[in-house]
This record gives sequence, structure tokens and C-alpha cells, in this order.
Amino acid sequence: MIMKIKNLCIALAFAMLAPFHVAADEITDVVNNVAAKLVQQLPMDKKIALKSLSPDETGLPEDFLRKLTSDLEAALLTASDFEINLANRTTMEDVWQEAVEFNNADFDELYKSANADVMLMMSPRAISTGVEIAVTAYALTGDDVGKVLASSGSVLLPIDLQANLGVDINDLNEQMAQVLAEIEKVGQTGGLISSPNTYAEFYHNARLLQQRGEVDLAMRNYEQALAEGFLFVDPLLDLLDLANARYGEAGTKKYFEKKIKDNIPRELADLGSLVLGTDPIELVRPILDNEITFAPLLSTWIEQTYIDWNRFDTLTVGQARTIAAQLISADYKSGNFQTFYVDKIRGATVGERATQTYDSMMQSGQMMVDWTTTSRAKVLYYSGRAGFFIGDVSIQDKVDSSFEIELCYSTTSNDEPICRKLDRDLNTFKNHETGWFSINYGTMSVLGNGDSWNFGQECIHSVRYRDRNGFEVNSPVLVGVVDYDEPEKYPGNSLDNIIDCAGPYYRQTN
Repeated sequence: MIMKIKNLCIALAFAMLAPFHVAADEITDVVNNVAAKLVQQLPMDKKIALKSLSPDETGLPEDFLRKLTSDLEAALLTASDFEINLANRTTMEDVWQEAVEFNNADFDELYKSANADVMLMMSPRAISTGVEIAVTAYALTGDDVGKVLASSGSVLLPIDLQANLGVDINDLNEQMAQVLAEIEKVGQTGGLISSPNTYAEFYHNARLLQQRGEVDLAMRNYEQALAEGFLFVDPLLDLLDLANARYGEAGTKKYFEKKIKDNIPRELADLGSLVLGTDPIELVRPILDNEITFAPLLSTWIEQTYIDWNRFDTLTVGQARTIAAQLISADYKSGNFQTFYVDKIRGATVGERATQTYDSMMQSGQMMVDWTTTSRAKVLYYSGRAGFFIGDVSIQDKVDSSFEIELCYSTTSNDEPICRKLDRDLNTFKNHETGWFSINYGTMSVLGNGDSWNFGQECIHSVRYRDRNGFEVNSPVLVGVVDYDEPEKYPGNSLDNIIDCAGPYYRQTN
């Protein structure tokens, strides 16, 4: 797991695309960005030794770790215009073992052995959704010994550990199970543990101190437990509750940002940020892109979007909710959701609530299913004196009408689509609080002579618009036919053609 960071070092995470099944240019882009950020913080006049934790310490293949380290080394040289003074890594393999446990590190000895002023340690760890890598630079010399000098940001590398690295994710689950067993065992001892050294011992002390009302000491023990890198949610939430009691809401945000966020796994960091006020809209795109799969984070996000329903009642957010709810439901029903909680009853309650809320909403009818997963746009066909025509175009979404709205259609299924910008001045919901958009062509078309664009178009392909949250929407269009039960009003096979072309998006009108 993640290396223990006990007083002197704040670990910060970054992810680099692995050399397995990933294009070389993608690897280069990520590594270069990370190196550029580090170079801005690292002292160029100091000798820097770069080292990665070993396969035994990380559970990751040696080739993967060597390639990762080499890529970063090359990128650092390039980003610094070859001014950075990097020690020869091949002579450093045995130097850093002692530095993993910072409390026991003799920095003078490390300096003598390494002949370096700065230690740059990479700490990759396998997690359930991929690989996360922590890089920490700290001083080995001078008055600032042990002080963090540079760090990178946190990004997850979502890869299939089994397929790409040969790492069995079940081993990670077993480690968490072992921690839970140790927590139960330690809890039977009763009192405080004088020299805590493991997750279970830190957590045990934190709980006892919290019960005694010793807030500051409880917080310190929670911090140490969380720094061990296990993905247990409730210790983080308990820590934030204590921080809020001690520092207030504004102070807790600063405390989390400066002391906690960069020293815990990214999943927990994202959860803490969301609980403390990160705008839920920021997570919509990462959820849609499958970049966020941590079920406890998703359950918190879903609940927050329900609280401000009016703002988040859009197709795009609905699609993200669907992805999130399916992941939560699968994890909850398999029991995996509860593994992220020390208190299993607490975890089960959270998972069940998120699952049931979404399920009840989806069972309310086809319209809600459409609005949440498929489309909020609909076209109604009518028949007139000159034939059938598109009579009504509506989008029951929060449409930003300051941007163009485009409908794509064709005369038959064999024709190329034609995309037309709709006249926004004809919107019957203009300036309405719902944000809906609707144009009715019926009155002008029923008696028309059939030479308007909306006549004779059997196929509706898509609609494009921007919603009020800033998301670009390009969705299919639901299709209905007025008087569908009077086919004689539609010449030839036009009714059947309209329905066939709509396919799964055809919705029978009342």
C-alpha cells in the first residue's frame, strides 16, 4: 500500500499512462505535464535522487516501475532544459529502503549514502480502479531536512490491473479485509494503544479519543490512519465532522485542502472535496467518461444532485446519474459497496438509500426513463392538405437559447441528413423559467402547400443544443405521430416509414 507518511512528508499523487496498450504520445503528454509542474517547484541548484518503491512494496511489476521511473527522469531533464541535477538512479537502488519509514530515517546517513540534497520518491499503488502514483520531494540537508520541497497533483490511471499488469484486484480486497479483522481484534484490547503503528491501531485510538471528547488527538489519529492509503470512507467523514466542530465550515475547508487532501487516496480526496462544497456539476463529465467509479463518492454526488433538483434536472446530468446509479447498485447488491466502510451497517444504509431512490424514480414511467437516459427532445408529425409534416419540435430540457439549436432530418432513411438551425425567436417558452424550447409549425402548415422544409421528411436523426449548465448535447429525438390510428391521412407508406425510421425512439401519442 501507500507508504507511511508520519510527520515530515505530505504525499501528493499523480498518474502517468502506463506503457501497456497506451499510445506513446499519450504517455509523453502526461509525463511532460507532470514533469513541468515538478520542475517549477524543485531546486535546480541541488542534487536530486529519484527512486521508486520496489515491486514488493507496491505489488506492481518491476518492468512497469522501471519504465515509469525512466519516463519521469527523461521528462524532468527535458522540462528543465537539462538544468536539473539528477543522481544516477542505477547506483541508488539500496539507498532508500530506510526512508520509507520517515520517523526512522537518519537523514544525515541518507545524505552521505546518496550524495544528494533532495530525495524524490515515487510511490505507486494499485487500487480498485487502477494505479495511482505518489511523488514526494523532500530535503535531505540543511535546516529544512524532511521538509516537502515539491509535489505533483493527483490523477488516477484507470487501467485493468489484471489484464495490463497481472495484478489480482482480489489481493487488494483481501488487504482491506485483513485491516477490518485487525480493527476488530484491536478493539477487544479496550484502552488506548501507546505507540500505534497500523491503520487498525490509529483508527482504534481515534474512535476512543473521539468518544472521550479529545478532538485534537482524535483528529491526529484519523489523519494517520487515512495516510495509510486504504479506501475506508467513514474515518474520513468522521474526521471532517470533528474538524467542523473544531474549526467551523470555512476552517474545515482550509484544513482539508492544506493538510489532508494531498495525503490520502484520490477517491477519498474527491469525496472530501465534494462533502465540503465542490460543485457537483464538476463531476458530471468525469462520470460520463467513466473516470469516476468509486461508489461511495457517486452515492454522495447523486444525493447532492437530488437536493438541488431544479438545477440538475437535465438530460446530461440524468445520464451521469444513470451511470452512477448502476455502479452503486451493482456494488451494493454484490456487497462490494459495504467493503469501503469500517461500519458495515453504515455502508449498507448509504448504498441502499442511493439505490432505492434511483430505482423508484426510474419506475415512475417511460417519460422519466427517456428524460434520464435517452432524450428530452421530441418531434410530432401531423397530416395536412399537402401531406405529412413536422408539426412540433420541443426540447424539455434546460436549453441555453443564446446558442444555436440544430435539428437534423432527411426525406428518407437512404438520404444524407440535413441539419437546420431552428428559429429561436419562435420559441413559445422564450424566457420561461423551465428553460424549455418549443416551436409549433402546425397552424402555418396544415393549410400550407407543401413547399416548406418541414414537409415530407420521414426521418429525424438528432438535435444539438447547449444546456444551461454549459454541456453540449447531441441526442436522438423521440418521434410521435398525431392521428397514427388514421393511416389514411398519411399518403402511401409514409406512416410506416416514419415509424420504421424512428426505430426505438418512436413513442405512440395519446
